[in-house]
Parts: sequence; structure tokens; C-alpha cells
Amino acid sequence: MTHSANTCSPSKELIVLKLGGSAITRKDGDHLLDRPLVEAIAKELAGIDSKLILVHGAGSFGHPVAKRYGIHQGYRERGQLRGVTETKSSMLQLTMMLTELLADHNVAVIPFLSSSCMVASRGRLLRVDTEPFRMMLDLGFVPLCSGDVVADVETGFSIVSGDQIAVYLAERLNAARVIFGCDVDGVFDSDPKMNPHANLIRVITPRTLSEKVRSIGESAATDVTKGMLGKINESVSLVSVGREVVILNLRRPGNLTRLIQGEDIECTRFIPDSRGPTA
Repeated sequence: MTHSANTCSPSKELIVLKLGGSAITRKDGDHLLDRPLVEAIAKELAGIDSKLILVHGAGSFGHPVAKRYGIHQGYRERGQLRGVTETKSSMLQLTMMLTELLADHNVAVIPFLSSSCMVASRGRLLRVDTEPFRMMLDLGFVPLCSGDVVADVETGFSIVSGDQIAVYLAERLNAARVIFGCDVDGVFDSDPKMNPHANLIRVITPRTLSEKVRSIGESAATDVTKGMLGKINESVSLVSVGREVVILNLRRPGNLTRLIQGEDIECTRFIPDSRGPTA
């Protein structure tokens, strides 16, 4: 058992890690976890000497059902209630699978149900009870939550993304950085899955943000591009107050460890203007 996953010191920095659904689930069917990848990630997490909060995406578990019932549109009719139940059941299944795999590798994970501690307004987080997160972190636990269907003061219920939750928790709990783990190396100037000549954008600052967003192409229809734009938009508030946000490829073995140890890896970093390129 590694001590770093089970002990906690107030002096240790807090890292919020988003486990992207595109990385941790398989695309060849619904409700399929990429177990070898998650096991590799768990081994890395067990050796990281920092406080950690994990937020996982839905991937092939939550999106198909939520889309079929129009959950993202808010409450419209009673038939959607079954859809909410099915969506949450799928997400709970994924959360528990991750919990078991992480625990098997001595990561002291403790799952949080987002819908029990979060309230939204038109899909944007309105309030989150962060005290249980803080208390469990201080005991040495690694809180785990996910994007979820939550109560919404305007639309009855709504879907709050894992990206939004990761940034919100980082802001409220004073995290040193947020790491978005996905299945590509970072932000590219076009979809790298469609264009083999796409260029990785290594650094984005608030000053260069609008230019980079235009280069990505807001009208692109691919899921990966929409996901990247979402991550960029969620990251602005953190970067503007001096925090670092990184997007990296979870499918590259050792990426997490090398990043945290300060090594140079293929990734995109969102950093304050004062640390960015001057040209």
C-alpha cells in the first residue's frame, strides 16, 4: 500500500483530475469500461503525493440514455422521469466500477453522488455543498464524483457536466491545478481524429483565448471538438485568477506522473497571461 494515497497533509497541493468519458470507456458498445486503461491510471494515482479529487465523465454509460429522453432539455413530461432514473443508474454503475478498480490499487477513493450535493440553474452550477469534500480530503480520502443529472431551480432538472464540476470544485477548494484527461494530446487547431496534420496548441492564455477558439472552429460537428470548446470555456475563470489548467492524453502511459513531476509532455496548458508567450 502506498502512503501517498491514504495520508494527507495541509501543505500538499490539491489537484482536480477529470477522467474523460472518451478515455475511460470503450466506444464499441454501451456500458463498457476500458479496464486495462483505468488500472494503469489507478497505479499512477496511487503514487501521486498530492491531494486529489476525481471527476469522471459519462462516455458510453450516460450519454445514450440521456439523449434518448431529452434530459438535457429539462423537465417537460413525466415520461422523462424514467430516463433520469436510467441515466443515473448507468452513471452509478460506472462510478462503482471505478471505485472498485481504484480501491484495488490502494487509492482511498470515496464516491460522492453529485445530485445529492449540487443544485443548478439552467444547467449551470448554482451551489455545491463542498464541506464534505473538504473534510474527506483532510482525512486522506480521494473524493470521486461525476457529471450528473441534478435538481435545477429553473428547469426542474438538468445535466451538469463533469468539466463544470471539476472547475467549480477547484475554485471553491483552492486547487493548484485542474487536469483534464481525455483521448487526445490536448487542444488542436482541427480535429486530430479527422486530420492527421492537425497541430497541437501547447499554450493558451486569456489574451490568446479568442484567437485559439476561432482556430479550433466553433461550427465543427465532432464530439471531440465540442468537448474541447467546453473545457476551454470552463477553464477561463481558473486561469484568470492564476491557476493552471492542463489537457492531456490519459491513453499515454505515465503522462499524469510525468506532468506532476514537472516533466515536459505533449499537452495543452492554460496559463495566466503573465506566464504566457509575449509574441
